[in-house]
Amino acid sequence: MRIVSGIMCGVVLFGAGSLSAATPEEPVLRRCLVSVVEEARVPAREAGVLVELSVKEGDTVRRGGAIARIDDSQPRFEKQKASAEHDQAIAKAKSDVDVRYSVAAEKVAEAEVEKAVASNRRIPGSVTQVELARLQLNQKKSELQIEQAQLERQLSSLDVQSKEVEVLAAENRIGRRQIASPIDGMIVQVYPHLGEWMQPGDPLARVVRTDKLRVEGYVDSSKYEPSMVHNRPVTVSVMFADEREESFKGRIVFVSPLVEPGGDFRVWAEVENRQAKNSVEWLLRAGQTATMTIHSTQASLPPVHRTVTTADAE
Repeated sequence: MRIVSGIMCGVVLFGAGSLSAATPEEPVLRRCLVSVVEEARVPAREAGVLVELSVKEGDTVRRGGAIARIDDSQPRFEKQKASAEHDQAIAKAKSDVDVRYSVAAEKVAEAEVEKAVASNRRIPGSVTQVELARLQLNQKKSELQIEQAQLERQLSSLDVQSKEVEVLAAENRIGRRQIASPIDGMIVQVYPHLGEWMQPGDPLARVVRTDKLRVEGYVDSSKYEPSMVHNRPVTVSVMFADEREESFKGRIVFVSPLVEPGGDFRVWAEVENRQAKNSVEWLLRAGQTATMTIHSTQASLPPVHRTVTTADAE
């Protein structure tokens, strides 16, 4: 996902071309260009055949809404196999049959040794030293089998975790073939057709945010300090084809720390869009010409804090 550069505004000059203002304190920027504040060219993340296309140009999607699906039959089979192996590992880890058997076998071996020793006490030589050593070795073997059975249970528990990771990995491979929109917006372009082979990185659809747009312009640094415009509310006016004028509210969200060679510094505002009455069409559209008034005499609005997530960064 990428952030598109903002709206370019010309600085209107009075008479010979100086910056105009509705009042001496409020700068007015005319001939501003409206552009999108956010868009995403949604790519395929795995190779495969495009088997489902859920959108078309003009559709509105929500963040996380389905756009397309790449053939995911193979990872689904892999998930079934991993799930079965995971269930088997759980059953094995829960079973303590080997431990109980080893404990019982150790008791029998111990009893045999005690019996042989007691027999030699009553009748010396009734049990040879070789036979007694064999019985004692069998007792020791039974003790070690208990430890081995307990170790096998621990390894089975670790195997459960390993199989669980395999299930999650298969689910991830399935999820990577389910293509979703990273933002709220409108589908303005769909690139492939059903049945086409997709490679990782191939574009699937272009999504443009429509509920908020950007207005960018340049303010005369000899008349206005950055603190006079930053976080100030703005009014953006747009003239439509029927000579109807509509106004939109927004705020200055960025003030450049750099002064351009002409003595101006760059600012941009994010403006809330709205839909036409009894229509699903948005009034403000990228490419329109607008006039922006910065209400520098009004109090600053609270700053907007944004958190960039991993998904956004991708």
